[in-house]
Amino acid sequence: MSEHLTQSQIEDYSRHNLPAAEVLSVSNHLVVCEACSRQVERALDGDVAFFTLKSEVFAETLSSPAGRTHLTLEQTTRYVDEALAGEELQAVKDHLEDCEQCEMTVNDLRAFREQVAPELNREYQLAPVMVENSWRRFVKALSSLLPIPPARIFGSALMTLLLILAGWLIWEAPQWKETEMAETTPSPTTPTATPVVSPTPMLIDKPALMMVQLNDARGQVTLDQEGNLTGIDNLPPAYERMIKGALTNQRLEKSPLLAGLISPEDSQIRSRNNLNREFSTIKPVGTVILSDRPTFRWSRLDGAASYIVEVYDDKFAKVATSPRLIDNSWTASKSLPRGKTYTWQVKAVKGGRDLTASNSGTLISPPPAEPEAKFRILDRARAVELMQAQRTYVGSHLTLGLLYIREGLLDNAELEFRKLRKANPSSAIARRLLANVRAMRG
Repeated sequence: MSEHLTQSQIEDYSRHNLPAAEVLSVSNHLVVCEACSRQVERALDGDVAFFTLKSEVFAETLSSPAGRTHLTLEQTTRYVDEALAGEELQAVKDHLEDCEQCEMTVNDLRAFREQVAPELNREYQLAPVMVENSWRRFVKALSSLLPIPPARIFGSALMTLLLILAGWLIWEAPQWKETEMAETTPSPTTPTATPVVSPTPMLIDKPALMMVQLNDARGQVTLDQEGNLTGIDNLPPAYERMIKGALTNQRLEKSPLLAGLISPEDSQIRSRNNLNREFSTIKPVGTVILSDRPTFRWSRLDGAASYIVEVYDDKFAKVATSPRLIDNSWTASKSLPRGKTYTWQVKAVKGGRDLTASNSGTLISPPPAEPEAKFRILDRARAVELMQAQRTYVGSHLTLGLLYIREGLLDNAELEFRKLRKANPSSAIARRLLANVRAMRG
Protein backbone atom coordinates (compact mmCIF):
# COMPACT_ATOMS: atom_id res chain seq x y z
CA MET A 1 0.00 0.00 0.00
CA SER A 2 1.96 3.01 -1.30
CA GLU A 3 -0.64 5.77 -0.95
CA HIS A 4 -1.85 7.17 2.35
CA LEU A 5 -4.70 5.64 4.33
CA THR A 6 -8.18 7.04 3.83
CA GLN A 7 -9.98 8.71 6.74
CA SER A 8 -12.37 5.77 6.89
CA GLN A 9 -9.49 3.30 7.19
CA ILE A 10 -7.89 5.35 9.96
CA GLU A 11 -11.13 5.51 11.95
CA ASP A 12 -11.93 1.81 11.45
CA TYR A 13 -8.39 0.82 12.41
CA SER A 14 -8.52 2.93 15.59
CA ARG A 15 -11.88 1.41 16.59
CA HIS A 16 -10.79 -2.16 15.67
CA ASN A 17 -13.59 -2.32 13.07
CA LEU A 18 -11.32 -2.81 10.09
CA PRO A 19 -12.18 -5.91 7.95
CA ALA A 20 -9.80 -8.80 8.52
CA ALA A 21 -8.61 -8.66 4.93
CA GLU A 22 -7.31 -5.08 5.41
CA VAL A 23 -5.79 -5.30 8.89
CA LEU A 24 -2.46 -6.72 7.78
CA SER A 25 -1.87 -4.31 4.89
CA VAL A 26 -2.88 -1.27 6.98
CA SER A 27 -0.58 -2.35 9.83
CA ASN A 28 2.25 -2.76 7.34
CA HIS A 29 1.63 0.75 5.99
CA LEU A 30 1.67 2.27 9.49
CA VAL A 31 5.15 0.89 10.11
CA VAL A 32 6.64 2.84 7.20
CA CYS A 33 4.37 5.93 7.00
CA GLU A 34 4.90 8.54 9.72
CA ALA A 35 2.07 10.76 8.45
CA CYS A 36 -0.57 8.06 8.73
CA SER A 37 0.83 6.97 12.09
CA ARG A 38 0.30 10.50 13.42
CA GLN A 39 -3.31 10.46 12.21
CA VAL A 40 -3.94 7.12 13.94
CA GLU A 41 -2.26 8.59 16.99
CA ARG A 42 -4.78 11.42 17.07
CA ALA A 43 -7.68 9.07 16.37
CA LEU A 44 -6.69 6.91 19.31
CA ASP A 45 -7.14 10.03 21.44
CA GLY A 46 -4.09 9.53 23.62
CA ASP A 47 -4.27 5.74 23.87
CA VAL A 48 -1.41 4.75 26.16
CA ALA A 49 -0.39 1.71 24.13
CA PHE A 50 0.21 3.70 20.93
CA PHE A 51 2.30 6.30 22.68
CA THR A 52 4.46 3.60 24.26
CA LEU A 53 6.07 3.43 20.83
CA LYS A 54 7.61 6.82 21.73
CA SER A 55 10.75 6.69 23.82
CA GLU A 56 9.82 9.51 26.19
CA VAL A 57 6.86 7.52 27.53
CA PHE A 58 9.12 4.51 27.97
CA ALA A 59 11.41 6.58 30.13
CA GLU A 60 8.56 7.96 32.20
CA THR A 61 7.15 4.50 32.86
CA LEU A 62 10.51 3.05 33.75
CA SER A 63 10.97 5.71 36.40
CA SER A 64 7.77 4.64 38.15
CA PRO A 65 8.12 1.96 40.89
CA ALA A 66 4.81 0.48 39.73
CA GLY A 67 6.40 -0.31 36.39
CA ARG A 68 8.60 -2.90 38.07
CA THR A 69 5.82 -4.78 39.85
CA HIS A 70 4.50 -6.64 36.79
CA LEU A 71 5.79 -9.62 34.84
CA THR A 72 8.60 -8.91 32.41
CA LEU A 73 8.14 -9.53 28.70
CA GLU A 74 10.45 -12.54 28.94
CA GLN A 75 8.38 -14.05 31.75
CA THR A 76 5.16 -13.37 29.86
CA THR A 77 6.31 -14.89 26.57
CA ARG A 78 7.88 -17.91 28.29
CA TYR A 79 4.62 -18.49 30.15
CA VAL A 80 2.64 -18.30 26.88
CA ASP A 81 5.19 -20.72 25.34
CA GLU A 82 4.73 -23.07 28.34
CA ALA A 83 8.48 -22.89 28.89
CA LEU A 84 8.33 -22.21 32.64
CA ALA A 85 8.60 -24.90 35.28
CA GLY A 86 8.92 -25.43 39.00
CA GLU A 87 8.97 -22.48 41.37
CA GLU A 88 9.21 -19.94 38.53
CA LEU A 89 6.00 -21.27 36.96
CA GLN A 90 4.21 -21.24 40.31
CA ALA A 91 5.36 -17.68 41.02
CA VAL A 92 3.99 -16.47 37.66
CA LYS A 93 0.68 -18.30 38.23
CA ASP A 94 0.37 -16.73 41.71
CA HIS A 95 1.05 -13.28 40.24
CA LEU A 96 -1.56 -13.75 37.49
CA GLU A 97 -4.22 -14.67 40.05
CA ASP A 98 -3.83 -11.27 41.71
CA CYS A 99 -2.89 -9.03 38.74
CA GLU A 100 -5.63 -8.43 36.18
CA GLN A 101 -3.27 -6.30 34.05
CA CYS A 102 -0.72 -9.08 33.57
CA GLU A 103 -3.52 -11.59 33.02
CA MET A 104 -4.90 -9.32 30.26
CA THR A 105 -1.42 -9.10 28.72
CA VAL A 106 -1.04 -12.90 28.72
CA ASN A 107 -4.44 -13.27 27.08
CA ASP A 108 -3.58 -10.73 24.36
CA LEU A 109 -0.21 -12.30 23.65
CA ARG A 110 -1.69 -15.81 23.58
CA ALA A 111 -4.48 -14.63 21.27
CA PHE A 112 -1.91 -13.12 18.93
CA ARG A 113 0.14 -16.30 18.79
CA GLU A 114 -2.84 -18.64 18.40
CA GLN A 115 -4.92 -16.52 16.01
CA VAL A 116 -3.02 -13.74 14.23
CA ALA A 117 0.42 -15.37 13.87
CA PRO A 118 -0.92 -18.56 12.20
CA GLU A 119 -2.84 -16.39 9.75
CA LEU A 120 0.42 -14.63 8.87
CA ASN A 121 2.09 -17.97 8.22
CA ARG A 122 -0.78 -19.09 5.99
CA GLU A 123 -0.80 -15.69 4.27
CA TYR A 124 2.82 -16.05 3.20
CA GLN A 125 2.81 -19.85 2.85
CA LEU A 126 5.62 -20.29 5.36
CA ALA A 127 6.94 -23.79 5.98
CA PRO A 128 6.07 -25.35 9.38
CA VAL A 129 9.60 -24.80 10.66
CA MET A 130 9.19 -21.07 9.96
CA VAL A 131 6.20 -20.74 12.30
CA GLU A 132 8.38 -20.88 15.38
CA ASN A 133 11.00 -18.64 13.78
CA SER A 134 8.43 -15.95 12.97
CA TRP A 135 7.14 -16.06 16.54
CA ARG A 136 10.65 -15.67 17.95
CA ARG A 137 11.39 -12.78 15.61
CA PHE A 138 8.16 -11.16 16.68
CA VAL A 139 9.08 -11.48 20.38
CA LYS A 140 12.51 -10.05 19.66
CA ALA A 141 10.96 -7.09 17.86
CA LEU A 142 8.48 -6.57 20.67
CA SER A 143 11.32 -6.62 23.20
CA SER A 144 13.13 -3.85 21.35
CA LEU A 145 10.00 -1.68 21.37
CA LEU A 146 8.91 -2.51 24.95
CA PRO A 147 11.68 -1.97 27.53
CA ILE A 148 8.88 -1.78 30.12
CA PRO A 149 6.69 -4.55 31.52
CA PRO A 150 3.93 -5.21 28.95
CA ALA A 151 1.25 -5.07 31.66
CA ARG A 152 1.68 -1.28 31.70
CA ILE A 153 -0.17 -1.29 28.35
CA PHE A 154 -3.83 -2.02 28.83
CA GLY A 155 -6.52 -3.97 26.94
CA SER A 156 -7.00 -3.46 23.23
CA ALA A 157 -4.17 -0.92 23.28
CA LEU A 158 -1.66 -3.76 23.52
CA MET A 159 -3.45 -5.53 20.68
CA THR A 160 -3.07 -2.36 18.59
CA LEU A 161 0.68 -2.53 19.16
CA LEU A 162 0.67 -6.23 18.32
CA LEU A 163 -1.10 -5.53 15.02
CA ILE A 164 1.41 -2.82 14.13
CA LEU A 165 4.22 -5.29 14.78
CA ALA A 166 2.29 -7.81 12.71
CA GLY A 167 2.63 -5.36 9.85
CA TRP A 168 6.35 -5.36 10.47
CA LEU A 169 6.28 -9.16 10.33
CA ILE A 170 4.59 -8.98 6.91
CA TRP A 171 7.20 -6.54 5.67
CA GLU A 172 9.98 -8.86 6.83
CA ALA A 173 8.25 -12.09 5.75
CA PRO A 174 9.68 -12.23 2.19
CA GLN A 175 13.20 -11.91 3.60
CA TRP A 176 12.58 -14.69 6.15
CA LYS A 177 11.08 -16.89 3.47
CA GLU A 178 14.09 -16.34 1.24
CA THR A 179 16.46 -17.18 4.09
CA GLU A 180 14.57 -20.30 5.10
CA MET A 181 14.32 -21.48 1.51
CA ALA A 182 18.07 -21.04 1.13
CA GLU A 183 18.61 -23.35 4.11
CA THR A 184 16.33 -26.04 2.70
CA THR A 185 17.07 -25.69 -1.06
CA PRO A 186 18.33 -28.97 -2.57
CA SER A 187 21.69 -29.23 -4.30
CA PRO A 188 22.11 -27.42 -7.68
CA THR A 189 21.96 -30.76 -9.49
CA THR A 190 18.40 -31.33 -8.28
CA PRO A 191 15.78 -29.52 -10.39
CA THR A 192 13.20 -27.56 -8.44
CA ALA A 193 9.74 -26.50 -9.49
CA THR A 194 8.64 -22.90 -9.13
CA PRO A 195 5.52 -22.82 -6.94
CA VAL A 196 2.44 -21.20 -8.34
CA VAL A 197 1.26 -18.43 -6.03
CA SER A 198 -2.50 -18.29 -5.90
CA PRO A 199 -4.44 -15.21 -4.79
CA THR A 200 -4.56 -14.80 -1.03
CA PRO A 201 -8.00 -15.78 0.27
CA MET A 202 -9.92 -13.28 2.32
CA LEU A 203 -9.69 -13.94 6.08
CA ILE A 204 -13.19 -14.37 7.45
CA ASP A 205 -13.89 -14.16 11.16
CA LYS A 206 -15.61 -17.32 12.33
CA PRO A 207 -17.64 -17.53 15.50
CA ALA A 208 -15.91 -19.47 18.27
CA LEU A 209 -17.22 -22.99 18.75
CA MET A 210 -19.02 -23.73 21.99
CA MET A 211 -17.14 -26.03 24.33
CA VAL A 212 -19.77 -26.07 27.13
CA GLN A 213 -23.39 -24.98 27.03
CA LEU A 214 -25.68 -25.31 30.05
CA ASN A 215 -29.17 -24.13 30.90
CA ASP A 216 -29.08 -22.26 34.19
CA ALA A 217 -31.96 -20.65 36.05
CA ARG A 218 -30.94 -17.26 34.64
CA GLY A 219 -30.68 -18.41 31.03
CA GLN A 220 -27.86 -20.12 29.18
CA VAL A 221 -24.23 -20.32 30.29
CA THR A 222 -21.64 -20.92 27.58
CA LEU A 223 -17.89 -21.38 27.52
CA ASP A 224 -16.32 -21.32 24.06
CA GLN A 225 -13.03 -22.82 22.92
CA GLU A 226 -11.30 -19.47 23.32
CA GLY A 227 -12.19 -19.39 27.02
CA ASN A 228 -14.95 -16.76 26.80
CA LEU A 229 -17.61 -17.24 29.47
CA THR A 230 -21.07 -15.74 28.95
CA GLY A 231 -24.45 -15.99 30.66
CA ILE A 232 -23.48 -14.92 34.20
CA ASP A 233 -23.08 -11.24 35.00
CA ASN A 234 -21.00 -9.40 37.63
CA LEU A 235 -18.43 -12.15 38.11
CA PRO A 236 -15.22 -11.17 39.91
CA PRO A 237 -12.06 -12.72 38.38
CA ALA A 238 -11.79 -15.40 41.10
CA TYR A 239 -15.36 -16.58 40.52
CA GLU A 240 -14.88 -16.59 36.75
CA ARG A 241 -11.73 -18.72 37.07
CA MET A 242 -13.58 -21.07 39.40
CA ILE A 243 -16.45 -21.57 36.91
CA LYS A 244 -14.17 -21.95 33.89
CA GLY A 245 -12.06 -24.51 35.76
CA ALA A 246 -15.10 -26.58 36.76
CA LEU A 247 -16.59 -26.55 33.25
CA THR A 248 -13.27 -27.36 31.61
CA ASN A 249 -12.05 -30.07 33.99
CA GLN A 250 -15.54 -31.33 34.94
CA ARG A 251 -14.10 -32.11 38.35
CA LEU A 252 -14.60 -30.44 41.73
CA GLU A 253 -11.96 -29.99 44.41
CA LYS A 254 -12.85 -31.00 47.95
CA SER A 255 -12.82 -28.07 50.35
CA PRO A 256 -10.09 -28.16 53.02
CA LEU A 257 -12.78 -27.08 55.50
CA LEU A 258 -14.16 -30.65 55.33
CA ALA A 259 -10.97 -32.10 56.81
CA GLY A 260 -11.69 -34.16 59.91
CA LEU A 261 -15.47 -34.13 59.51
CA ILE A 262 -15.80 -37.50 57.79
CA SER A 263 -13.55 -40.10 56.22
CA PRO A 264 -14.41 -42.58 53.46
CA GLU A 265 -14.31 -45.38 56.04
CA ASP A 266 -16.68 -43.50 58.35
CA SER A 267 -19.07 -42.90 55.47
CA GLN A 268 -19.13 -46.56 54.48
CA ILE A 269 -19.74 -47.69 58.06
CA ARG A 270 -22.52 -45.15 58.59
CA SER A 271 -24.24 -45.95 55.28
CA ARG A 272 -24.13 -49.70 55.91
CA ASN A 273 -25.45 -49.44 59.48
CA ASN A 274 -28.17 -46.92 58.59
CA LEU A 275 -29.56 -49.37 56.06
CA ASN A 276 -30.01 -51.92 58.86
CA ARG A 277 -31.26 -49.49 61.51
CA GLU A 278 -34.30 -47.24 61.49
CA PHE A 279 -32.97 -44.72 64.03
CA SER A 280 -30.09 -42.58 62.70
CA THR A 281 -28.82 -39.02 62.40
CA ILE A 282 -29.48 -37.37 59.02
CA LYS A 283 -28.30 -33.73 58.98
CA PRO A 284 -25.90 -32.06 59.48
CA VAL A 285 -23.30 -34.83 59.15
CA GLY A 286 -19.86 -34.53 57.54
CA THR A 287 -20.45 -31.05 56.12
CA VAL A 288 -19.99 -27.33 56.72
CA ILE A 289 -23.12 -25.25 57.36
CA LEU A 290 -23.84 -21.54 56.92
CA SER A 291 -26.23 -20.87 59.81
CA ASP A 292 -24.91 -20.54 63.35
CA ARG A 293 -28.20 -21.95 64.61
CA PRO A 294 -28.20 -25.44 63.08
CA THR A 295 -31.31 -27.47 62.37
CA PHE A 296 -30.84 -31.13 63.30
CA ARG A 297 -32.79 -33.98 61.63
CA TRP A 298 -32.92 -37.68 62.36
CA SER A 299 -35.10 -40.69 61.51
CA ARG A 300 -37.88 -41.76 63.86
CA LEU A 301 -37.67 -44.75 66.16
CA ASP A 302 -40.77 -46.89 66.64
CA GLY A 303 -41.92 -46.78 70.24
CA ALA A 304 -40.09 -43.56 71.11
CA ALA A 305 -42.26 -41.00 72.92
CA SER A 306 -39.72 -38.16 72.61
CA TYR A 307 -36.15 -37.27 71.65
CA ILE A 308 -33.33 -35.19 73.16
CA VAL A 309 -30.52 -33.64 71.07
CA GLU A 310 -27.11 -32.88 72.60
CA VAL A 311 -24.35 -30.83 70.90
CA TYR A 312 -20.66 -30.84 71.91
CA ASP A 313 -17.72 -28.67 70.85
CA ASP A 314 -14.29 -29.93 69.81
CA LYS A 315 -13.24 -30.10 73.48
CA PHE A 316 -16.21 -32.39 74.28
CA ALA A 317 -17.98 -29.69 76.25
CA LYS A 318 -21.77 -29.68 75.89
CA VAL A 319 -22.81 -26.41 74.22
CA ALA A 320 -26.51 -27.03 73.51
CA THR A 321 -29.29 -29.37 74.65
CA SER A 322 -32.83 -29.58 73.35
CA PRO A 323 -35.94 -30.06 75.46
CA ARG A 324 -37.90 -33.28 75.02
CA LEU A 325 -39.05 -33.29 71.40
CA ILE A 326 -41.90 -35.08 69.67
CA ASP A 327 -40.83 -34.21 66.13
CA ASN A 328 -37.69 -35.60 64.53
CA SER A 329 -36.06 -32.19 63.95
CA TRP A 330 -34.85 -29.35 66.17
CA THR A 331 -33.25 -25.92 65.56
CA ALA A 332 -30.78 -24.73 68.16
CA SER A 333 -32.28 -22.06 70.40
CA LYS A 334 -29.06 -20.00 70.52
CA SER A 335 -26.24 -19.17 68.14
CA LEU A 336 -23.11 -21.31 68.29
CA PRO A 337 -19.63 -19.81 67.81
CA ARG A 338 -18.56 -19.72 64.16
CA GLY A 339 -15.50 -21.37 62.68
CA LYS A 340 -15.66 -24.38 65.02
CA THR A 341 -16.33 -28.10 64.64
CA TYR A 342 -19.17 -29.74 66.58
CA THR A 343 -20.44 -33.24 67.34
CA TRP A 344 -24.08 -34.08 67.99
CA GLN A 345 -26.24 -37.04 68.98
CA VAL A 346 -29.93 -37.74 69.54
CA LYS A 347 -31.35 -39.85 72.37
CA ALA A 348 -34.69 -41.70 72.15
CA VAL A 349 -36.94 -41.62 75.25
CA LYS A 350 -40.01 -43.73 76.10
CA GLY A 351 -42.37 -43.30 79.09
CA GLY A 352 -39.95 -41.04 80.88
CA ARG A 353 -37.16 -43.60 80.57
CA ASP A 354 -34.35 -43.93 78.06
CA LEU A 355 -34.88 -46.77 75.66
CA THR A 356 -32.54 -49.65 76.39
CA ALA A 357 -30.90 -52.19 74.17
CA SER A 358 -33.15 -54.90 75.66
CA ASN A 359 -36.42 -53.40 74.37
CA SER A 360 -35.40 -51.39 71.30
CA GLY A 361 -31.85 -52.21 70.25
CA THR A 362 -30.95 -48.51 70.18
CA LEU A 363 -30.42 -45.84 72.82
CA ILE A 364 -28.37 -43.10 71.13
CA SER A 365 -27.71 -42.28 67.51
CA PRO A 366 -25.00 -42.59 66.47
CA PRO A 367 -24.08 -45.30 69.01
CA PRO A 368 -20.61 -45.17 70.63
CA ALA A 369 -19.20 -47.87 68.34
CA GLU A 370 -19.94 -45.87 65.18
CA PRO A 371 -18.38 -42.71 63.67
CA GLU A 372 -19.49 -39.47 65.27
CA ALA A 373 -21.93 -37.07 63.58
CA LYS A 374 -19.74 -34.00 63.01
CA PHE A 375 -20.27 -30.65 61.30
CA ARG A 376 -18.57 -27.27 61.08
CA ILE A 377 -20.07 -23.77 61.16
CA LEU A 378 -18.61 -21.44 58.52
CA ASP A 379 -16.53 -18.58 59.94
CA ARG A 380 -17.90 -15.05 59.85
CA ALA A 381 -15.86 -13.63 56.95
CA ARG A 382 -16.69 -16.52 54.63
CA ALA A 383 -20.32 -16.47 55.73
CA VAL A 384 -20.68 -12.77 54.87
CA GLU A 385 -19.17 -13.30 51.39
CA LEU A 386 -21.39 -16.32 50.75
CA MET A 387 -24.57 -14.55 51.84
CA GLN A 388 -23.72 -11.65 49.52
CA ALA A 389 -23.22 -14.13 46.67
CA GLN A 390 -26.62 -15.69 47.42
CA ARG A 391 -28.22 -12.30 46.81
CA THR A 392 -26.13 -11.45 43.74
CA TYR A 393 -26.38 -14.79 41.95
CA VAL A 394 -29.81 -15.90 43.10
CA GLY A 395 -31.11 -18.51 40.69
CA SER A 396 -27.69 -19.39 39.20
CA HIS A 397 -27.39 -23.01 40.33
CA LEU A 398 -23.95 -23.34 38.72
CA THR A 399 -22.41 -20.34 40.50
CA LEU A 400 -23.93 -21.01 43.90
CA GLY A 401 -23.21 -24.73 43.69
CA LEU A 402 -19.52 -24.08 43.05
CA LEU A 403 -19.32 -21.50 45.84
CA TYR A 404 -20.94 -23.96 48.26
CA ILE A 405 -18.40 -26.61 47.23
CA ARG A 406 -15.55 -24.17 47.79
CA GLU A 407 -16.73 -23.57 51.37
CA GLY A 408 -17.60 -27.22 52.07
CA LEU A 409 -21.40 -26.83 52.23
CA LEU A 410 -22.14 -30.22 50.69
CA ASP A 411 -25.87 -30.28 51.46
CA ASN A 412 -26.42 -26.89 49.80
CA ALA A 413 -24.15 -27.76 46.87
CA GLU A 414 -25.93 -31.04 46.19
CA LEU A 415 -29.29 -29.25 46.12
CA GLU A 416 -28.03 -26.70 43.57
CA PHE A 417 -26.43 -29.32 41.33
CA ARG A 418 -29.58 -31.46 41.44
CA LYS A 419 -31.47 -28.43 40.08
CA LEU A 420 -28.77 -27.88 37.45
CA ARG A 421 -29.00 -31.56 36.45
CA LYS A 422 -32.79 -31.29 36.17
CA ALA A 423 -32.44 -28.25 33.87
CA ASN A 424 -29.91 -30.18 31.72
CA PRO A 425 -31.14 -33.79 31.65
CA SER A 426 -28.92 -34.78 28.71
CA SER A 427 -25.76 -32.97 29.87
CA ALA A 428 -22.84 -35.19 30.85
CA ILE A 429 -21.17 -32.22 32.55
CA ALA A 430 -24.14 -31.55 34.86
CA ARG A 431 -24.26 -35.25 35.70
CA ARG A 432 -20.53 -35.38 36.52
CA LEU A 433 -20.66 -32.28 38.72
CA LEU A 434 -23.47 -33.80 40.78
CA ALA A 435 -21.60 -37.09 41.04
CA ASN A 436 -18.53 -35.19 42.25
CA VAL A 437 -20.49 -33.66 45.12
CA ARG A 438 -21.90 -36.99 46.24
CA ALA A 439 -18.44 -38.59 46.08
CA MET A 440 -17.11 -36.01 48.55
CA ARG A 441 -19.19 -37.58 51.29
CA GLY A 442 -16.96 -40.62 50.98
